[in-house]
Amino acid sequence: MKFNLFICTILIISSIGCSSSDENNESPTDNNPKNIMFIGGTNEYYAINSQNGQLKWVFSVLNGRFQYSTAFYNNNVLYVGCTDSYLYAIDASKGTLLWKFKTNEAIESSVYVYNNTVFFGSDDDNFYALNAATGELKWKYTAGFNVSSSPVVSGDIVYFASDDGYVYALEQGSGALKWKYYTGSIFNSSSSSIVGNNLYIGNRNGNIYNINKNTGQLNWEKQLGSSVEYSSPTILDGYLYVTDKNALYKIDAVTGNIIWQSYNSGNYSSSPFVNENYITVNSSSGNLTVIDKQTGNTKWQKTIYSNSAEAVSTDGTVFIGGGGSNYVYAFSENDGTEKWRFPMKAVTTSAPVIINKDGKVVYPSKSGGRD
Repeated sequence: MKFNLFICTILIISSIGCSSSDENNESPTDNNPKNIMFIGGTNEYYAINSQNGQLKWVFSVLNGRFQYSTAFYNNNVLYVGCTDSYLYAIDASKGTLLWKFKTNEAIESSVYVYNNTVFFGSDDDNFYALNAATGELKWKYTAGFNVSSSPVVSGDIVYFASDDGYVYALEQGSGALKWKYYTGSIFNSSSSSIVGNNLYIGNRNGNIYNINKNTGQLNWEKQLGSSVEYSSPTILDGYLYVTDKNALYKIDAVTGNIIWQSYNSGNYSSSPFVNENYITVNSSSGNLTVIDKQTGNTKWQKTIYSNSAEAVSTDGTVFIGGGGSNYVYAFSENDGTEKWRFPMKAVTTSAPVIINKDGKVVYPSKSGGRD
């Protein structure tokens, strides 16, 4: 879907809501940040202490929404797209603007940063590569329609999908086309996951594709029950996890055979987040559900009206925006006990990006930065 261009002015509100006596908060000059959640909503992008839910800073724009694009953290800079057509580079410690780059339409694609280059797509049908330090354009590639699917870099190639029905592989240094693969339908927010030489991605036509990342040749495709355009596959321990409208699937990543599927009467509406033990996913009916990875059985469920926001789970905690209830939440992954909630002026939120207690950046499933 294309959006009208938003003309915005930038208001910066930095380092508010912080307490210097809070041992979990990092100082603005800390080069090894920990315990931070980054998350976007309507007009505002937030940094929140992930241990206690206290606000660190908020970055504001006049007319724009941050709920589609997942940010990327690199060298204390947060890169994120907005529906006002700008890609923003924000100081991750202070919440102040470093630079911004204007496209011609809304940015729904998540961001990927590699080799001092910021990669992302826009609803203006272009895929962009910018200098990460300055925001200057290195190159752009024009696809046949919106680029709201998120990029990932593997080796010398950057991969993304467009709503023209193609998966693209471009030389990351020049933007030259290496190959493209046609599926016949749109990808929307389903984004590529790469393991070894295999690229996995879902499509509105209900198929999951396994494509050779080097040649663009199809290894296999698997028809599921309905559209997979809102779910990005996650590969872990040889299995692929993905949702369509009605079910969560565990699929053998080598053969494409379904191991199990878990139905949901409330309709799944996000990518699953998968870790060592559990799968976290939400539904259109407003339920956040944590599922046993081995059996597909529900461990616990909460109604938070997440409005298709994706979750991230780390440090034994599930982090997710509940825009329909105007809060961001942190729940115990083990039993669903609420640890904290933070009020947001947004009916929808982005997927969170977490710097956990060990200083590791944890990305949601739709981001190319995920493990």
